[in-house]
Amino acid sequence: MEISEFKADDYGKLAHVFGSIFPDYDRTPEEWRFEDESLDRSKFHFKRYSCFSKEVQEPVGFAQCQHVPWMYHPKKLWFDIWVDPQHQKKGIGSALYEQLNQDFKELGTVTSWTGVREDMPLPIKFALNRGFHEKMRAWESRLNPANVNLSAFQKYVEKVSQHRIHFVTLADEMRSDPACYNKLHALVQSISEDIPRPEQFTPVSFEQWSAFEMKSPNLVPQGYMIAKDGDKYVGMSTVWRAQKDPKGLYQGLTGVVREYRGRGIAVALKLKVIEFARNNKYEKLKTWNDSTNAPMLGINLKLGFKREVGWITLEKNLA
Repeated sequence: MEISEFKADDYGKLAHVFGSIFPDYDRTPEEWRFEDESLDRSKFHFKRYSCFSKEVQEPVGFAQCQHVPWMYHPKKLWFDIWVDPQHQKKGIGSALYEQLNQDFKELGTVTSWTGVREDMPLPIKFALNRGFHEKMRAWESRLNPANVNLSAFQKYVEKVSQHRIHFVTLADEMRSDPACYNKLHALVQSISEDIPRPEQFTPVSFEQWSAFEMKSPNLVPQGYMIAKDGDKYVGMSTVWRAQKDPKGLYQGLTGVVREYRGRGIAVALKLKVIEFARNNKYEKLKTWNDSTNAPMLGINLKLGFKREVGWITLEKNLA
């Protein structure tokens, strides 16, 4: 086995290995490259390795560790390990983990996190055997927009309009309001404070947020919904596409600022996204919520989202 630093030539194989493990979340090499290049490396640590086996003259496994911008701590890092299913159980994952451990020691890391699907017993056992424990769990939910009776939820839209709330798309705002990016950045940071996560939330700079989200080729401005009170942004629901899933959409962060909660705005935002997805012939809408986020889980259940597999965040104290 040989482990080396990741090279640009390895993007194709990285995409292949990841897609082999998670076919429902397959990504193109271009999507991987965009994500890598969007991270501000002057502030956040990021390192990826490729592992070659003696049998195959191309990478059969990858590992990476990095700071998480929205819960940044200089000595706390997230890592992932992916091994081609045809080459698993050969010690490749263990070798990559040992490489990451060396990095953790050099960086003085005190906490590391990783994520595994709850229906994959081997990665869970791998982590538990190395001293990790479950920190939190998020549930994925899916919906076919064509199956939602939008008229049954019309009362939520009417209720919201009584509070002088109206809805626009990001595409609308990009055309009409030069300040929309700054207002949206402030809104996202405010809402993100209340999202359950393994570590305390840290605000993300405008430049880093914009690089990740506003410049993403997968952002869908026509489906990205914003709730407004006059000119004030009070809620939003992010929508993304995936290049390898032309019939599916990802519904990302949906939230409302604290003083406007309890008025049905979040339900109305989700309805607007469902309506957009249905009008544009999308057949699948995916979203994720922490298992303790009862209000949002309740909204999704009400709208007809079906719970799928859960994702476990595992943590280890390295101090």
